[in-house]
Amino acid sequence: MSLRTRLSVAALGAVLAVGAVALPAQAASTDSATALTKAKAKVTDGITDRLNTLTELQSRLAGYQDVPDAARSVLTPLLASDISGLTALKTKVAGETTLEAVRADGKTMVDDYRVYLLVAPKVHLTHALAAEADAVAKLTKAHDKLAERLAKDPAADTQANKDLLADITVQLKAADAAVDGKDQALLALKPGPDGKALSDAVKAVSGSAKTARDDLKKAVADAKKVRDALKAGKGDKSSSKG
Repeated sequence: MSLRTRLSVAALGAVLAVGAVALPAQAASTDSATALTKAKAKVTDGITDRLNTLTELQSRLAGYQDVPDAARSVLTPLLASDISGLTALKTKVAGETTLEAVRADGKTMVDDYRVYLLVAPKVHLTHALAAEADAVAKLTKAHDKLAERLAKDPAADTQANKDLLADITVQLKAADAAVDGKDQALLALKPGPDGKALSDAVKAVSGSAKTARDDLKKAVADAKKVRDALKAGKGDKSSSKG
């Protein structure tokens, strides 16, 4: 093989070697761009879903007429602020150029807002607690009216009905204790990276709401029994008059 031939072969080998090195780098660059696009789409979709949820929560809060003004004054700006913040974050994600930045934005989306874990329960549970507190007040008035009617109706003023009235009082006190201060505790919770701690705190409030709901159901059942006894007594009197 001549010197010229050997040099040509060597040059060709060098070109091929350079090409072999360049191809993996180009593939890696393509993969990185694809990964970045997918990551941005995932985080953007997550933000969009949260924004839709927050908008729905605004509508629900507007319809929850029994939510106290104090709670509403906390929830209304919270929802507006989260919508504003997530909208800005969505724009930020669109302009990111690295996976690390998008991943950081995704963490912010979750940790700094906690839309599903905290904000939604704040709206729904605050409404539930307010409704239960209202029910305690209404059932207390119903109890007092039933007691007055029993006192005027010797036929219905039995020990069994007196026991039912006493149980209504017990159930209402239990329900009132279960919901007392829980709305303030719930609204005071702040978003953060410790999802388990937040979940446990929300579950505790939810458990109290359920306890109150069960107590109220018992009180309603007792009240219906007393009311039915009073109706039956009136029916017997009307029959004896006939």
